[in-house]
Amino acid sequence: MTEHLFGVGVMFLAIGFPGALKPYKTAQFTERLDSIGSKTSWDDVEPAEWNVTLTRFGGIFMSALGVAYLFA
Repeated sequence: MTEHLFGVGVMFLAIGFPGALKPYKTAQFTERLDSIGSKTSWDDVEPAEWNVTLTRFGGIFMSALGVAYLFA
């Protein structure tokens, strides 16, 4: 059981750290993925400020969960 929690913790850290440390780049990447199929150029996509803030707090939360699962 603890091996599964360790794996979940590592995955949460791998997803959470980029969102917490570089929220603008992470939000921009997700916005670029969302723009696939639209007429907007890949380079013209910019994330909204609320999206960057949400990405930062989501990354912090996932990182905290990852640390909690690692030491559970």
